[in-house]
Amino acid sequence: MKIKMTETVQGSLDGESVQELTKGHKYDTVDSPRGDRLAQYHIAQGVAVAVEADPVAATDAPAPKKAK
Repeated sequence: MKIKMTETVQGSLDGESVQELTKGHKYDTVDSPRGDRLAQYHIAQGVAVAVEADPVAATDAPAPKKAK
């Protein structure tokens, strides 16, 4: 689940390591029920809001070709 921080806090995105989550930055929690619970916890605490997943990043779109 993707969240955007509304405050800078110490927190976890994976349930194992603690880091500074910076106001204004977007973060992805681990892709598991634990990650969803952690995201919901930060939202419930009022320090983050849910962010829609980037549909382009979620697809297998081909990488842009390099200019010659």
